[in-house]
Amino acid sequence: PNARTAVFAVWTCIACGVHILLFRGKVGMELPVWQRMLMAVAAVAFVLFVHEGIHMVFMKLFGLGKVKLIFAKDKLGVPMPGVRAERQGTKGQEIVLRLAPFVFLTIFPDFLFLFCTGVPLFFFLVVIANSAGCFYDVMDVWTILKSKKA
Repeated sequence: PNARTAVFAVWTCIACGVHILLFRGKVGMELPVWQRMLMAVAAVAFVLFVHEGIHMVFMKLFGLGKVKLIFAKDKLGVPMPGVRAERQGTKGQEIVLRLAPFVFLTIFPDFLFLFCTGVPLFFFLVVIANSAGCFYDVMDVWTILKSKKA
């Protein structure tokens, strides 16, 4: 295991912990364990494709050419969906398109959850799964910010 794997594990634990602390009293946990586990798998599958779909929409909005869905091994060696555009955007565009899934699938729902009396388990799991999955996007933004490219 390399340092990035350890940081990913810490990021995921923090994302889960923060959401559990903030919203645990609002999330319905009345389903049997096997149904909650099945819902978690469904939430992760949903997030994988919707998260990448959001990247795709922003690539199209920024006019980065033909955009396609691909399957490739991630930095941990796990085959994952991803998107690739013909051209790269400006530094600002690249930052926005990488952070867009975090805003739309984590920050925005978190804000809505604050005003809800109850949060369906599936949506709670989607937010947590996306929070964990945004690790690489945040790392990419960090790399972009450190680069000299305009």
